[in-house]
Amino acid sequence: MGEKMIDGTNLPYADTEVSIDKSRHEINELLKKYGVEGIQWTWVNNHENLRFIHQYEFEGVKHGVAYEIQIPEIGHLRGLGRERKLVRNDNQAYRVVAHVLKARFVSVECGLKTFENEFLSDIIYKLPNGNVKSVGDIILNQIRKTQEIKLLEE
Repeated sequence: MGEKMIDGTNLPYADTEVSIDKSRHEINELLKKYGVEGIQWTWVNNHENLRFIHQYEFEGVKHGVAYEIQIPEIGHLRGLGRERKLVRNDNQAYRVVAHVLKARFVSVECGLKTFENEFLSDIIYKLPNGNVKSVGDIILNQIRKTQEIKLLEE
């Protein structure tokens, strides 16, 4: 995401008047409800990212797992004729993220998926070379290269 602005003219929340701050607050409260810690909103390369930590227990040991969700860059068509262009609609972008997170947590609450499985692609992982990437990006990159999928190098 972030390479190109998405035309959100016909997507949900295109005309929302709910502020970014109100959406952020709603997202923060939703994450806290599901045991998330360390919520952080960070600007990177002109895009805002939501990062948070959730405890995952494996064989009696708790691990803090970090997750990152990039707020999409969504625009709304404005103007007429040659003057028609996409203008950022951040209110819409934050409403969409709030809506998607609510749906993901419904999946967790209903037992369709565990928290970790629902957010698996959003886990951020430090590679041996020091770069930090999402598990989703790592897996897709390995699939593109038709490599065996390896998360941990020994």
